[in-house]
Amino acid sequence: MTDELILSIVFPAILFIISFMGKIKTYWRNKAANAFFVVGQHAKTKEERIWGYRNSLLASNEKAEKFYVIANIENFMQEKPLTPFLISNGVAHHKIPCIFVDYYIPSRYSDFSSWQQRKFTQAVYSFKDGKDTCSGQFKDAISRLELKEDVLVLFMPCSSKGKYMARFARLAKALSFVDGLNPQLFSVTYLNERDSKHLSTDRDNITASSNIVVNSDIIGKKAILVDDVITTGKSLREHIKELAMFNVEIVGAVFLAKTIQYPSSLSSIKRKARKEEPNWFRDKYL
Repeated sequence: MTDELILSIVFPAILFIISFMGKIKTYWRNKAANAFFVVGQHAKTKEERIWGYRNSLLASNEKAEKFYVIANIENFMQEKPLTPFLISNGVAHHKIPCIFVDYYIPSRYSDFSSWQQRKFTQAVYSFKDGKDTCSGQFKDAISRLELKEDVLVLFMPCSSKGKYMARFARLAKALSFVDGLNPQLFSVTYLNERDSKHLSTDRDNITASSNIVVNSDIIGKKAILVDDVITTGKSLREHIKELAMFNVEIVGAVFLAKTIQYPSSLSSIKRKARKEEPNWFRDKYL
């Protein structure tokens, strides 16, 4: 048998085997990806949920992407719940400590979130509508700022006085019983209504303090600011600048929630997933 004949038989056979093995690999990878996804869907704990979706994503099931990110959102965010972080206050390059209770998951990601995440997001809505004070959560967050002296508690302006009172009146009363805190519900006067930043598609052009004036009884005092949600911090800095005109020094800010920032690309999500090597599964089952 000539060399040419041997090559004409062997090479196609090798190519066939390689192609066949590739198909087998793809088949089992897809089976694994689906199995891991089911684990994520039926997980009883946060750790199991993350583990299932992570491995499903790494096995090339892109359906697991949003489930994995939302389940593991804390590792995609620089700021962590109930952990003080610094933010520029927009005045002389100073920074102030801020804190929030948990993450706010926008409605477009609701279907990918756990029931615990949806429950907290619903609590945020209830607070915004004045149906829940969330006073216990605010008290816990404020205590973690470890304030060194008595301060006033000021509340971020809303689009109208009605919304402001509905949102903060009962919370102000609850905080008035905490030593060192002096809530000032009537620290501002409402001149008119403005568009809601949360509902407007042109939120960047709406100034948080445009419809209020600061009252004289807080001039020269130290205070913390309380609000429902922080996203970029722009509204916070705007109001701090407004208060600085009256020599009010803001020494901290407390929020019920921080809006999540979804990662910029699938490749960055997969890089994050590859770097994570959770030990809980090995420690528990192996």
